[in-house]
Amino acid sequence: MNANGDQGFSAARPGFTPDRAPGETPPPAGKNDVFSAKEKLLAWVSAFLGYLFCRTFWVWKKPAVGLFFTLCLFAFAFIFFGKEKRRLRSLFYPVSALAVSSALFFSSSPVLLFFAFAYTCLSFFMFCRTGSEGSVETSAGRLYFFEMIGAMFVDPFRRFSSMIRAIGSDRGGKKIGKTLLLVLAGLGIALIPTLIVMKLLSFDEGFTGILDDIRENVFEKLFGHLGSLLCGVPAGMMIFSAAYSAAHPAADGFCRENCENTAEAMKIAPPVVGAVAVAPLLFLYTVFIVAQRDYYLAVLSGTLPPAFSFSGFARDGFFRLCGVAAINAIMLVMLRIFTKRTAGGRISPVVKTVSVVLSLITIVISGTAISQMVMYVSEYGLTRLRLYTLWFMALLVILFFITVLGQILPGFRTAPALIAAFVICFAALAVPDTDAVIARHNYDCYMSGKTSQIDVDYLGRLAPSSVPVLCEIASDERIDESVRSQARIGIKRYRTDTKRGFTLPSILADRALKEYGG
Repeated sequence: MNANGDQGFSAARPGFTPDRAPGETPPPAGKNDVFSAKEKLLAWVSAFLGYLFCRTFWVWKKPAVGLFFTLCLFAFAFIFFGKEKRRLRSLFYPVSALAVSSALFFSSSPVLLFFAFAYTCLSFFMFCRTGSEGSVETSAGRLYFFEMIGAMFVDPFRRFSSMIRAIGSDRGGKKIGKTLLLVLAGLGIALIPTLIVMKLLSFDEGFTGILDDIRENVFEKLFGHLGSLLCGVPAGMMIFSAAYSAAHPAADGFCRENCENTAEAMKIAPPVVGAVAVAPLLFLYTVFIVAQRDYYLAVLSGTLPPAFSFSGFARDGFFRLCGVAAINAIMLVMLRIFTKRTAGGRISPVVKTVSVVLSLITIVISGTAISQMVMYVSEYGLTRLRLYTLWFMALLVILFFITVLGQILPGFRTAPALIAAFVICFAALAVPDTDAVIARHNYDCYMSGKTSQIDVDYLGRLAPSSVPVLCEIASDERIDESVRSQARIGIKRYRTDTKRGFTLPSILADRALKEYGG
């Protein structure tokens, strides 16, 4: 056990049966891998998952398929590892992925659906690696960056050809492969005479009409599935490689010892040098805050400073925050990476103090930027971009506050807290139907008189989530007829859209349309 409380790479867990004796060097990955009957079967399953991934990639078009893919992906992982004892920390990833992927049913925002799908894929690879004996640490810590690199760029390619070798590792697999090759060869041979016959018979309009129908209704879908199948093979190979590499750790350069040596070799600067490098930045922040005291007083009092519009005021605060947060985050990371630790392996008090000051400054600037955006929203209402901006700024406050706690509280696990905070905040944004929240907020503000107008055309672009609100606007006689007319146009546009997925927003929209009737 090292100074951080992590077990070494070769430590065995109770109930875990490794592929090698304790202390024995793991064998290198290669062509001599032996696949069990279960792994041969799951190799075919991973090929199907690759195909399903390609069919699901534009997940906002088929959210139900995306949710099905998530369930299949983690079912594959749990079946692959079976009864093997795995590190408890790895369960965080399937649990959080299933929670976040519920957005595919509850939400309708394309951006959030795509990022929820991306998090699902990342979580699968992290689940495979962090539960394995090949992971570089037993809990999230200072080597977490190396863990992510290993999960995303090492394990998916470590045994990249293992899926193909597992499928063809027995006579049945070879026979199926040869049969498929012969079928493809036969189709290739038949292609030329088929095209010639089609050209010769194209004089008949009835014949060409039938061919056009076949092309539109059959060939386009067929080629779409074939394209997904071909592109899905590499994706399936990555899925199988990640799981197989986790189940059978192999010796290579990406191990705990090498990652620790790399991390230590990068610590070249004494703590005082790091503090001196940050001192001019802290001085500039202090001067700026003092010089802008009237600006910050206006923000805290909720008044608009002279020479500013609400939109310009909000943009000014946001871009200023982004610049400061990016610079301060880079400085904090560099202090952790490049400054030496004390003789006891702890972070220097000087580095801790500087990190706390930088984090607090970022929190102050974030708070003022949030106040500026709230003023803008209270005047003009919510949009997706404004909501995402508010979420991002609130997330920065939380992350930098956790960083402060990590510097002042002994034994506080900063890395796990940062990861958990990010996932929880993202789930809080992605899982609720934010489009419905936006539509309801703008409608309530308009009806209460807090805002003087409502952008019904924008609400129409949030369908199906906004359809219940559009129905309320269209049927509310207290609202101006021109606004109600725009709402009816949005309702009509949604009714003519035949591509409605099986999601909660669509179900609620159809129910609202039934009640609306008109």
